[in-house]
This record gives sequence, structure tokens and C-alpha cells, in this order.
Amino acid sequence: MAKENMSFFFEETVAGGNVGTIFRVSKIDFSKQSAIQKIDIFSTPDLGKVLAMDGMVQLNERWEFTYHEMIVHVPLFSHPNPENVLVIGGGDGGAVREILKHKSVKRVDLVEIDPEIIKICKENFPTVASKITNPAVSIYNEDGKNFVARKHDQYDVIIVDSTDPYKGAGNSLFTGEFYASCRDALREDGIMSVQAENPVYDSKEMERCFGEIKKAFSIVKPYVAFVPMYPSGFWVFAYASKNTDPSFKGEESRIKALDGTLIYYNRKIHDAAFVIPTFLEKLIG
Repeated sequence: MAKENMSFFFEETVAGGNVGTIFRVSKIDFSKQSAIQKIDIFSTPDLGKVLAMDGMVQLNERWEFTYHEMIVHVPLFSHPNPENVLVIGGGDGGAVREILKHKSVKRVDLVEIDPEIIKICKENFPTVASKITNPAVSIYNEDGKNFVARKHDQYDVIIVDSTDPYKGAGNSLFTGEFYASCRDALREDGIMSVQAENPVYDSKEMERCFGEIKKAFSIVKPYVAFVPMYPSGFWVFAYASKNTDPSFKGEESRIKALDGTLIYYNRKIHDAAFVIPTFLEKLIG
């Protein structure tokens, strides 16, 4: 790796190393091997600061809103009155920031296995982690799989904001056993959202993810967003519930209350996100 403050290119490859994304790095701000994973933070000319874990980009300052708004607001606006929310992963704080834009939310449990991520993101990504110290937020540094297995009928929404499926520290969060625990931890009208990879370079991981979710939930729907900070930019999320469909719930005043705080998500995007191309329908089944 190049020396600190020396300009170089960072490359992340997918599809067995046959395809990759590349961007110029102007400075290495942070680099450490935690007890769980390799954590790097870079400054870049075009993307702002970038967080990479085990060599995979997790967020950049310029485009993080696309991912965080869609993994949060689709499930929360599909619920008539979300009060108690669980975030598994998400130690950067972006999901928490978006959740607390909803005035109905009274409690957020954040389960991040690596305490270093929370500490580092508070220092290096203050706009992303701006709400992580809010009194409504309780932080638990443990494996999300073990945490959720102890819960029953507690949450209105569960957001699985993990690393890539079947890769690295997030591997345990993409199993039928884990999703069954999430189902049991949700209230009867509860909703789960999961980042489920992309259908361009990681279609097999995405298919496997949806297959496992379908073992636990009766309603499982894919929805999509443009997330340019990840390979292909075409990102898929999984919506899952025991009995709550993904339509926008409640009065329009709910979304009007967030006027000026949303950059990607809006009322029309909510419905349009569930309109998916034919090839993706066939992949997921």
C-alpha cells in the first residue's frame, strides 16, 4: 500500500477478480486491524472520505445517503407507527440517523459486533454518525445473531445493515436460523429490511439470501435503489414481514415532516422501488 499522503488508486474487485471499481486516494486517514476485521479510511478528491472493511467499500461521504435512506425509510414508512427499531450492523450510524428522523420512534437498539467501527466513525464521519449518541439509542457490541435470538415480540422494524452476504464479519447474518430469530423478535405487524447485494456481480449470493429469508417470512419482496458507491450501482434490498405489505402507510404528513432532510427517498420512490426488471424477478423466483 502507498505511504500516507501519497496519491494512489484504491481498487475493489468482484466477480472473481474479473471486474472492479477504482478511485483515487489522496490520503490514508486511518488503517487498523481490529480484533474482527481490517478497517481503512481514505480521503478522496471526488467521494470525500471512504470507509473500507476487509478491502470492501462500506460507505463514502458523497453517496452514503442513497443506501441509508432506502434501507431505512422503505420499511419505516411501510409500518403505520414504528416505535421500537433494531439495527444489526450499521456501526457507522447512518441507519440510526435516518431512523431518528421519524418522530414516532422511541427506541433504537444498535447491535454492532466491532466496537472499533462505532468509535472510528464518530471521529471520521461525524455527519453520518451524528445521532449515534442520542439518548434513544442503546449500543450493544456483540454478534447480532446471538442478540436477536434472545428477543421475542419486541420490535416494529429490524434493519439488517451488514457487510456483504457470506463474506467476512457479516456471514452469520444471512442464514435461515438468523432470519427466523428476526421474525420472532418482530411484533405481529413488524417489518425487516436487509441489504441483499447486487444482481450483476453477486447474483448467487443475492439468490441465496432471498431463499433463506423466504424460509422465515410469508411476505418477501425485493426492492431496488441506485447506490453508486457499490459495484454496479444497482443495489437490491429485501423487504420481509409476517403480514404487512410494503405499501406506504399513514398520512402524507408523515413524509412531509421530513421535508428538507431527504435527498433520495420520496413518496414516489417508495412505490417505484418495488418495480423490478424481469431478469431480477426470475433470479429471485
